[in-house]
Amino acid sequence: MNTPPSKTKPHELAVVQDQWIDLYGHMNMAYYVQLLDDLGHRILDRFGLGEGYTREHNCGLFTVEANVKYIKEVRAGDPLRVELTPVRFDDKRLVTQVDLYHHELNYLSASMLQTALHVDLGTRRVRPFSEAAVQRLRALKDEFEVNGWNRTRAL
Repeated sequence: MNTPPSKTKPHELAVVQDQWIDLYGHMNMAYYVQLLDDLGHRILDRFGLGEGYTREHNCGLFTVEANVKYIKEVRAGDPLRVELTPVRFDDKRLVTQVDLYHHELNYLSASMLQTALHVDLGTRRVRPFSEAAVQRLRALKDEFEVNGWNRTRAL
């Protein structure tokens, strides 16, 4: 009996750049947050909740809280992988966990639990997600649960 290969969790790749290295010889903390945020947005874009959604609906996700845990250093030239897991959402909020791994050695380097509010860019006020966005969020959450990807790490 053949077992079908498991699907790969949605991710984005990067490489630690020399200019991201600090006095201590490892990636500076600011670049961890930048990578987690930027690459996390790219993953959300694949599920219809990124730049295209913002342009179509004139709404976006504003981060209101981010808790970052730095676990193991990475250095210049290290290959990185960022994975995003939807933790929960309601009509106006999305909570995600974004993890940064050393791609070759597969160790967790940093993790960020992030809460974002859905904001109307015209009024700059929080508003409920569109029905289309709610359907996308449900589909995203369902895909993660079906594939067993919904396991998050406690921060």
